Amino acid sequence: MIITGKQVILRETSPDDPLLTGLVEDADYLSSMSEVRLYPPNMPTQITFRVEFQKEVVGEIKLKSIRWFNRKAELSILISPKVQGKGYGRDALRATVRYSFEKMNLHRLEAEVIEYNKTSRLLLEEYGFVQEGRLREAKFSGGKYYDILRYSLLSNEYFQIKNND
Repeated sequence: MIITGKQVILRETSPDDPLLTGLVEDADYLSSMSEVRLYPPNMPTQITFRVEFQKEVVGEIKLKSIRWFNRKAELSILISPKVQGKGYGRDALRATVRYSFEKMNLHRLEAEVIEYNKTSRLLLEEYGFVQEGRLREAKFSGGKYYDILRYSLLSNEYFQIKNND
């Protein structure tokens, strides 16, 4: 696919295009761009965990969009509707946050919640996540657009909460 602008041509390619490789090998140049290109081969950008209760899978929680140099990741959690409200999501969140800050040495966790998902909003807020912003009409569902709320938790906030427990 080719897209033309007023001055440039955009030609669809792949991330390993040899004509791009030379351009993106300069670390100083990349420091203001995506750090992913600087990772050693096979560095994960996502870690997915099954949430299990009594040997039954009840959901998943994942750390995605991991940025190792910036020490941050986005948290995503899904608990089966059949078992929601039993504390599995809370326990999975607590364990993943602990792992992220204490074992992975992350500095920041981020999460997005659709505005109407009050349970998820309250869970994040209860655990110390701070709402940072709103992505207006960023989710289309059921024939309607909804806002997505952005949350974050910093490592120093986590350790302060942990020490007060």
